[in-house]
Amino acid sequence: MVVPEEELKFIKLIEDSIQMKIPLVPDLYSYTLGYTVKENHIEGLGLFSCGLHSIPEKINALSRLKKLFIRGNKLRVLPEELFLLMALDTLDLSDNRLSKLPTSIYSAKSLKNLYLESNHLNELPYSVKDLTSLEILDMSENKFTTLTEEIFSFKNLKTLDLSSNGLEILPDKIGDLVNLELLYLGNNALKNLPSTIGSLKSLKRINLRNNQLEELPNSIGELNSLRSLFLKGNNLIQLPESIGNLKNLKYLGLSSNNLSSLPSNIGSLFNLENLSLSSNSLTSLPKSIGQLESLLRLEISDNQLQDFPEIEKLSSLQIMRLDRNNIRRLPNSIGKLRSLEVLKVDRNELEGLPDSICELSTLKELDLYDNKLSALPHNFGTLSSLTILDLSKNLLKTLPESIGNLESLRELDVSTNKLNLLVSSIGALQKLKNLMLGFNRLQTIPEDIGLLKNLENLDLGKNKLTKVPESIGNLKSLKRLYLYYNNLKSIPSSIGNLSSLKSLYLGNNYLTEIPDSIGNLKTLKYLFLRGNGISKLPKILHNLPSLKYLNLEKNDVEDLHDILEDLGDRDVKVFK
Repeated sequence: MVVPEEELKFIKLIEDSIQMKIPLVPDLYSYTLGYTVKENHIEGLGLFSCGLHSIPEKINALSRLKKLFIRGNKLRVLPEELFLLMALDTLDLSDNRLSKLPTSIYSAKSLKNLYLESNHLNELPYSVKDLTSLEILDMSENKFTTLTEEIFSFKNLKTLDLSSNGLEILPDKIGDLVNLELLYLGNNALKNLPSTIGSLKSLKRINLRNNQLEELPNSIGELNSLRSLFLKGNNLIQLPESIGNLKNLKYLGLSSNNLSSLPSNIGSLFNLENLSLSSNSLTSLPKSIGQLESLLRLEISDNQLQDFPEIEKLSSLQIMRLDRNNIRRLPNSIGKLRSLEVLKVDRNELEGLPDSICELSTLKELDLYDNKLSALPHNFGTLSSLTILDLSKNLLKTLPESIGNLESLRELDVSTNKLNLLVSSIGALQKLKNLMLGFNRLQTIPEDIGLLKNLENLDLGKNKLTKVPESIGNLKSLKRLYLYYNNLKSIPSSIGNLSSLKSLYLGNNYLTEIPDSIGNLKTLKYLFLRGNGISKLPKILHNLPSLKYLNLEKNDVEDLHDILEDLGDRDVKVFK
């Protein structure tokens, strides 16, 4: 392989400029610096983020150059000679400091892909209209506040990215780009769209996130090829009925708008897989939403819904988010969602659950935080796939015995309820890692708690416990144990068997002593004893090699001198 000397001289010029060696590489996509050769000529050159300030005019020596990547440098101007490279089809000038392009750009007749992202451009030269082969044009993150007609001359353009500029108006001539497939207009200041948008019959994806759109033209329904429509973060009050004509639509993103209702024909979008309606002002949903049989993900968080339509046909649905609404009941048909894996109904007004919810055999995550539930269905334990269950901040007084059948459960949060009894079947949850029972009314804990061999976090704080079962010492995987604010007068000596324990919270009880066995906790880092009546600490406390923090505030401990001196030598923070 013999590369012409003038081409290698150009490479040497760049090397001298950036003070780095540019190697011959097999491709430009796996290397940030390098050049490729084909048929004895340099065909590709990659100069990613190498501190380049200028391109030598002698770049015209690379007469066979097809791909040039100069992303992430410090270029302010480009030589006219750059666009005289007749073979050039891909040019990446992204993330530089360019404020204009040379008029010679018209000469790059073979250019198909032009990337100008993250520069300081506010206009393109008129001669750019002659780039008739252009298929991809990325002008995102520049300073284009208006668009001139030459941009709409690219009849072969398939991708146009105008994201993150200051655009307020999209010209009617956008409709001339009849071969356009991907159009990105997010993060601008567009207030409306021209009706000619409907002429883009090849369009598959349009991103209009974070603009100021208040309405959509009826012609939006003429985009027969559209697969994805992103409209998050606008000011839309309503949608045109024509949106129901988008039969090929798979993704519809409408979150963070001002929608109070949806068109009744929304159910006509029978290919829709993802529908996002979060953070609007919806008070109800049309019945037809229950006809979206291809739907995989439905998000309606943070609205004002009170009721929910029947949804028995949504058999493909995997994720449903209904959190932060005013929903009082779930439809009985929810049990028909045989593919559902995640159901979030937290922060609503639910007073009960339909028995049919227990038929969701594929459900893995159920979030019912902050509702008004006073009981769970007796056969709740049939949710055998459940791994995460959040029941916190409700009105539950007990849990059904069948809870012990949730054999896959790893996280259970029942904190901030009115529990006065913990069913013994809780001990059957062999995969449980986190059990949160704080802020309840529990007076006792069943011995079966000691069967939870994989438990890592146990929160029993802020209850009315008068004793802790000896079986607690069987929790060999336990890392954090919270027993603060109870009525405990003693701690079982078996606590010293918790060989993995790192944090122990015993504050605000009625303890007068702690067992010597606590000195066996070799991994213990944090010990909180604040607010008890402890007068004497076991000398074996010296044996805690991992201890970093000891809180003894509001106790009456005597003879602290020796212990404090020893712990101080070990840089243990002691609060007394």
